[in-house]
Amino acid sequence: MSITRSPFRGMVDVPRILPLVAAMPLSSRHVVDLPWRLSTPRMQEEHDAVLWEDTQGQVVGFAAWQYYWAALDFFILPGPTAQQVEQDIFAWAEERFRELDAERGRPLPYWVEFRDDDLARRELVEARGYLLDEGDHYVALEHPLTDLPPIPALPEGFTLRPLAGEQEVAAYAELHRAAFESTSMTPEWRARTLQMSQYRPELDIVVSAPGGELVGFCVGWLAPERGIAQIEPLGVHPRYQHLGLGRVLLLEMLHRFQAHGAEKGLVETNLERTAARKAYESVGFSQGHIVYRQGKWMTNV
Repeated sequence: MSITRSPFRGMVDVPRILPLVAAMPLSSRHVVDLPWRLSTPRMQEEHDAVLWEDTQGQVVGFAAWQYYWAALDFFILPGPTAQQVEQDIFAWAEERFRELDAERGRPLPYWVEFRDDDLARRELVEARGYLLDEGDHYVALEHPLTDLPPIPALPEGFTLRPLAGEQEVAAYAELHRAAFESTSMTPEWRARTLQMSQYRPELDIVVSAPGGELVGFCVGWLAPERGIAQIEPLGVHPRYQHLGLGRVLLLEMLHRFQAHGAEKGLVETNLERTAARKAYESVGFSQGHIVYRQGKWMTNV
């Protein structure tokens, strides 16, 4: 069967790949929070993402080098085209990786991820030579959405509410950068998340301080057909940490997931017992799966 490859054109092509992602098993990476990852600036530039379609126009494969997470996302529709798509995904990715090495002027390893229960993906990436163990793994935490703890009260003068749409994305971006000590978030990236078909304003909540400044945020993504929902991301401004704001945001989101009929909430964090992991576990999250990252150099070191 003839398969054609074309650049991913950002927001224009998002609806085209959603049926492919919906067909992926739960063990696949980012089937719930993919809209967040597709909204990044790099996904709009037609260099770091590609889709494959068959002669009927069905999208049978998608791959993206996620610059901000240093990981290759890819989805392959099971069936007669799977092997051909698999081969071309890695041919495209490794060609792109060599281009990035040349643009940067120095080589770096490139990473793929898989859950500990996804033996098929692990065998696939190892067969392609992705054997370098980064050692910095993630943990997928799960929370059954039953018998949830009550939502604590906010400190006096603080307010929890939905993000005020596009008029507040610049303030959100500034808060996000402070919370994660990163420069990657932009108002444009955040605005695009609001345009995603999976976006629900009631699952995009913030906390404001007495003076009106945004100081905390939590975004939820819902997959109703799977009965699951995922938090991505959650953060609090460093100046306002240790006030219990993160716990309020977290439990408020879990209650909202429950109200939408989800049966399980998900979140990912570092595998080590970081402060974030302890905070999640303190409200009832427990380890579901470990997420491994394995890499490969494309250019001689």
